[in-house]
Amino acid sequence: MVYNTCTFCGKVYADNAKVLVCDKCEVILTWKSSMNYLAAVNRVSDLIRTGKLDSKLQNENYCKANFGVRAAQVIMDAIDGSRISR
Repeated sequence: MVYNTCTFCGKVYADNAKVLVCDKCEVILTWKSSMNYLAAVNRVSDLIRTGKLDSKLQNENYCKANFGVRAAQVIMDAIDGSRISR
């Protein structure tokens, strides 16, 4: 078993391979449909509400470079949504 810390929520989890995220946050990186996209936005929004989202993840260029365009889109949409609801 390999123990890692989730890039998004900071949770320590065990896995058979070196991956970046836990099972709950995996949808942020792997969404394929509109329902998965909504689940990913909800997960990031939840992390923002609880204060667990790392501040460096609020930089769009950082997200694109490290996670790809699709994950960056989810993160930025969730951040924009959280700013509107405040």
